[in-house]
Amino acid sequence: MAYTVQEVSELSGVSIRTLRYYDQIGLLNPAYYGDNGYRYYEQAQLVQLQHILFFRELDMPLSTIQELIFQDSFDQLEALSHHRELLLKKAERLQTLIQTVDRTIAHLNGDYVLEQHQLFNGFDTRKQSHYVKELRQYYGNNNGWSSNNEQPTG
Repeated sequence: MAYTVQEVSELSGVSIRTLRYYDQIGLLNPAYYGDNGYRYYEQAQLVQLQHILFFRELDMPLSTIQELIFQDSFDQLEALSHHRELLLKKAERLQTLIQTVDRTIAHLNGDYVLEQHQLFNGFDTRKQSHYVKELRQYYGNNNGWSSNNEQPTG
């Protein structure tokens, strides 16, 4: 069965504009174009879109996703198993963050004694490092950044 871009958008929650962009950059091409110029997607493209969305959910850039899914060695079942594993890890981290929020609320209400190190349970240090790198790129190297490149000084 073939689906129009509108139908794929409704099924997936991905905007029509995004689907057109994915086609433009070669990330997700439709199965075919109709005589009317409409894009038509089939099951294979829907599964490919699902992979794209899983990778995006894991904060992977489109360029990296494109490299991965177009490799000759790309195995859909293996990728799905890997997606599942990474999503379970993310779910665990998010659950820890929820507990951190709950404990902080209880602490602020006077119902729980929060130890200082518990304020930061669940935060992804790799993401924090990435944010620091972005700040350094934006503000430059000589704007109060420490020599270990981890945090601003002063």
